[in-house]
Formats: sequence, C-alpha cells, structure tokens
Amino acid sequence: MSIHQQAAEAWQAWFDGSALPNPGRIGIGALLRGPQGQVLEISRRAGEGSSSEAEYLALIALLEAALPHQPPQLVVHGDSQVVIEDLKPPRRGKTNAKGLEALRARALELIARLGGDNVVTVRWIPRHRNPDADRLSQAAVRPAAAAAQPPQPL
Repeated sequence: MSIHQQAAEAWQAWFDGSALPNPGRIGIGALLRGPQGQVLEISRRAGEGSSSEAEYLALIALLEAALPHQPPQLVVHGDSQVVIEDLKPPRRGKTNAKGLEALRARALELIARLGGDNVVTVRWIPRHRNPDADRLSQAAVRPAAAAAQPPQPL
C-alpha cells in the first residue's frame, strides 16, 4: 500500500480530559473521524480523579470506539504530554506516569487489539490545536452536563 493510500484510509482522532477542580469531577471528550466522513463524538462524565486520569480515560474511550471499525490506520492526537510520552515506543514496560499504570495497560491493550504500532500512531499536539476534544471534555465536566452522555453512533 502506498503512502497516499494509507493517508486516504487513515482514521483521525483527538482526545482530551478535564478535571474540575484538579483532582475533582472528570469529563472526557474525543472525536473520531473516518475517511468516508464518519464522525463520532464522545462527551461524558467519568467519575472523580486527576486531569491525567481524565486524559487516559478519554483516550481509552476513543480507542474502544474505534475498535469495532478496525481502521487500517489510526492517527490519535492529544495535548497531554504525560499520556503521549507514556505511550511512545519503545515502551520497555516502564511508565513515567506514576499511579496511572492500570490506565496505561488498558490503553496499550486496546492499541494492540487495533493492530499495534503498525496501525495506531499517537501524536502530541498543542492545546490550541485540540479545540473539539477540549470542548467535548469541558461540556462533560460542567455541572449542567453531570448526566452521563453515551457516544453518538457513526
């Protein structure tokens, strides 16, 4: 498969997590876009915890949503340096994010189920380039959005 074919078939994804206060109520947001115009938004409360826990939970929700579609390529963007650095190969079984080991293990399990590093690429982006996922996570953590919102179908 050529690079152009891979780019045309790649799914794009963005995730973000919020905690209000930090630690406090967790909201997660994610956006998944398929190459044929499919769009899935996730915005929901995810309990209590820190902003780093919220970031990991948002990524996990995103990867779980992508799993049924088995994308041939998935490029995941996030503004959490903690999460992105924690997942960059080579992983060698160690984490820099203390206390987040179980969440990291779940994210890595989902990445493996999607095809591993041959399929899933995780990239850091600055916060200002992640407005949709930020909007979704902020909406979920605000008191008016306290009720859990299920993901919207593709």
